[in-house]
Amino acid sequence: MRELTDRQKEVASFISKFIRNNNYAPSVRDIAEHFGFSVKAAHDHLKALEAKNVIKTTDGISRSIEIIGEDYSPRAEMIDIPVMGTIAAGLPLMSEQNTEYLLNLPTSMLPNNAHSTFFALKVRGDSMIEEGIFDGDIAVLKKCETADSGDIVAASVGEDEQGITLKGYYPSNGNIELRPANSSMGPIITRSCRVFGKLSLIIRNYA
Repeated sequence: MRELTDRQKEVASFISKFIRNNNYAPSVRDIAEHFGFSVKAAHDHLKALEAKNVIKTTDGISRSIEIIGEDYSPRAEMIDIPVMGTIAAGLPLMSEQNTEYLLNLPTSMLPNNAHSTFFALKVRGDSMIEEGIFDGDIAVLKKCETADSGDIVAASVGEDEQGITLKGYYPSNGNIELRPANSSMGPIITRSCRVFGKLSLIIRNYA
């Protein structure tokens, strides 16, 4: 297949994305309006892509464009998130030495957080089951030191940074209630609590 020009790649990318989002192909006019082309210029780009075996069209049939060559749609942006296991004595939560592996996720799974830092923890126990968070899940958290009432946070109580817990965060009258989502368990009430992050995403392995 002959190399595409930059503009041809952009047109091919638009067609791929349009088909993926709508389950039907764009019309020549859709392409012209998107790029600010004349209809004739859009038609010429389609003929060039067809000559280079990127697309196939059927004469006389509207929206008949098919992608048959390389998919030029933009690749998803990815982010590596460190997954922490058991926190080793003397090492802070975010220490690289506590990273078991990196979780590679599309940034689209973490919307509106382009400038945030994330980490992940393995969920142990059933204290948050009424929020749909179960033992063995991976909790992906946005790193922060403050939280709003009702947020689900990773936090430690007092000076014990080894005892990281995932609970609902409810400050009131100088106290902080770390509330489980399990009616058989009571809350942790403390005056000293360190927040490490707010829950953004739960990942579950069904294997």
